[in-house]
Amino acid sequence: MSDAGAPAVSVIVLTWNGLEVSRRCIESIFELTDHPDFEVVVVDNGSTDGTVEYLRGVPGIRLIENGRNLGFVGGNNVGIRASTTDVVLLNNDTEMIQPDWLERMRALAYSAGDIGIVGCRLVNGEGILVHAGTYMPMPSFWGQEYPGDERDIGQYVRDREVEGVIAACVYIKREVIDKVGLLDEDYFSYFEDTDYCLKARVNEYRVFCCGGTTVKHLENTSTDLNRMDFSGTFRQSRETFLSKWKDYYYSRYTHRLTWRSYVSGSDAYSRISRRTLAALDRAGIDLNLAFLEGAGRAELNDFRLNDMKNRGSDRDRPQVVFAPPMMLPLADGTYNIGYVSTPYDRFPAAWAGEINKMDEVWVPSGFQREAALASGVKKEVFVVPPGVDPDYLHPEIKAYSLEDRFTFLAPIEWGPGAASETLFRAFTDEFGGGENVVLLAKVTSPSPGAEVEQAVEAMNLPLDRAHVVFVVDHDVPTYQAGCLYRSADCLVLIQMASNVGLEAAEALACGVPVIATGWGSVEAVLDGESAFGIDYELVSAPAEGLKWAQPDYGHLRKLMRAVYTEIEAVKKSALEASRRITEERSWDGTAKEIIKRLDGIP
Repeated sequence: MSDAGAPAVSVIVLTWNGLEVSRRCIESIFELTDHPDFEVVVVDNGSTDGTVEYLRGVPGIRLIENGRNLGFVGGNNVGIRASTTDVVLLNNDTEMIQPDWLERMRALAYSAGDIGIVGCRLVNGEGILVHAGTYMPMPSFWGQEYPGDERDIGQYVRDREVEGVIAACVYIKREVIDKVGLLDEDYFSYFEDTDYCLKARVNEYRVFCCGGTTVKHLENTSTDLNRMDFSGTFRQSRETFLSKWKDYYYSRYTHRLTWRSYVSGSDAYSRISRRTLAALDRAGIDLNLAFLEGAGRAELNDFRLNDMKNRGSDRDRPQVVFAPPMMLPLADGTYNIGYVSTPYDRFPAAWAGEINKMDEVWVPSGFQREAALASGVKKEVFVVPPGVDPDYLHPEIKAYSLEDRFTFLAPIEWGPGAASETLFRAFTDEFGGGENVVLLAKVTSPSPGAEVEQAVEAMNLPLDRAHVVFVVDHDVPTYQAGCLYRSADCLVLIQMASNVGLEAAEALACGVPVIATGWGSVEAVLDGESAFGIDYELVSAPAEGLKWAQPDYGHLRKLMRAVYTEIEAVKKSALEASRRITEERSWDGTAKEIIKRLDGIP
């Protein structure tokens, strides 16, 4: 069937043994492809396991028999030469799992004239998301794929411009082929797809990953079945790639910076550092990474961060110390920047003294800037807000909701600044045992959880109360934070500290309403429709007459009941807030703000 409005597409499948995976691939193409005008071109690289005999009997395909192994590049080029249309290069160890896979990729390719290449999400047989675009870390030049073997929870489902995509499933417009040419046969296998994406970019075509298309990919099946020398071939192709593109990659860096912080843990500094560093690298900042955890830290799972760590010390660069203010004396750059915050209404005097030794100061919110100025900080103070990642924090991230039960989620760092008792009393006094509502307290304790259990028992909460469930000292993988938010109906933040705020923005990005103590950095996201501020009283904190906010018990009860009662309207507002948050607070926006500051250094 043909449609004059839809360009013809040649789906090129390269085979080299692997009869069973090739059979499943080809059958799935014909069973699950809605696009009205496509052909399947199978190029065989000299299979000897019955693949060719099978292919000769498959109706509807165009078979090209090379009779020998021309490699991934040479074999695919045979198919590209035999075609006059747009092409999809498709590995034989892939399977289609959605009928509109091709139509979605084609639509994205033609959504703008300068989009030339489109890849897609790839999942393996165990449900692990193995590809949503590629990047090339430096100086290792050991190409990597987003997200790095994470369970598929619905991340990377938006269409995104990316540095590159792998050719296991890639849509290439014919005009790109006409201008750029074929795959580079200086490569036998590996790196050829990155090379081609770079050539397209040099020719002013953009490369995208189609978040709406997911294809199953078994990965390296031909390499394994044919006992190919993966390591040797990979390293040879890497050397070829370096000879062509090394200078190009280094020329992309326009700024230099040392980042000194915690990076390897699950704490807020580590989580924010990892996202910030990735955004800065994308923005063209050559980064040295200095661990506050210690110089001898083991290798990280992230190749990009490892490369930053392995670049060595360079004290001639500006240096950001993103850490508690008492760590600022570790700064040893030519121009030192303290990126700091306080849980109080002001910075303690000792902290302010260390801050004033910096060349300039960054803070995450306007509230924190006012706190710094009120503390006697004399250096210039700039607001550099952390971002929210729309690929992991959005309303379609997978949820694990409690069935038929309204869930309040409360992350609590157990201690004097948590206002835990206020929360538990407000919830258990407001909601009785007959109501289908639960408070899920995710507790991080400073010592073993027995302390938490004893403290809750001492509160003597009502017996006839709605359920309270405690999850104590359980680490959720950072990339699954959105799952946790999405599994709740409302996030409740009762910390007394002024530096709370990022969790509220993250929950709203997921379309989850928020109730939070209405003071401090969180004020920036409170709108009264999807994010509600709890009335508070400023009380003395445990140092120097400083203050923080104690949430009001009665108002907290009222807000929890109101959200519970009006949840449909509140969730609708939260979805609108999600769009606003992701537009206003991106990590790329954070990177732009940092570049602006670097450009202002004398």
